[in-house]
Amino acid sequence: MAVGAQRARARTEVRPQAYTATPPETSPSFDDSSSAQATVGDAVRAEKDAALKEPGPSWRVWFFQNALRWYYALGVLVMNVQILVFWIEFGSAAGLAATLVAACYGQFLLYRYLWYRPHPEAPRGRKFHRTWHRPWEYGRWTPEADLARAGLLPGPDEGPTAREFL
Repeated sequence: MAVGAQRARARTEVRPQAYTATPPETSPSFDDSSSAQATVGDAVRAEKDAALKEPGPSWRVWFFQNALRWYYALGVLVMNVQILVFWIEFGSAAGLAATLVAACYGQFLLYRYLWYRPHPEAPRGRKFHRTWHRPWEYGRWTPEADLARAGLLPGPDEGPTAREFL
């Protein structure tokens, strides 16, 4: 019992600076803390007003344009691992290679269909031509596709032509 009492007394005697009863010299007085709270409250109020004026994208737009990409990547990984495991168990390297090539191309096309965005500095006045690696002009869930559906992007016949500048 005596040992336990000595340990308890030693714990109470050695206290860090934060537990002392007297505040340090650099601590603000009571009046300073109320003015600091008022400035923090004003800053929070201003931040809320700015957020209400410019709320950003809707949840639907954010989910389709940003968040769903990660789920797509996870799905691609799961699908490719399932293909790999199936063909390893079956024991056919040719089947594995052919199936993985076909699956990867299908996944690539689906990604392009959903999220392809052209380079920002690419010329937009040319007519779009489909190719095997670029079958759609814009991805379905991109801001450019939203503008194109609304008719706000210039088509191949709109806008300035090279002859106007020569």
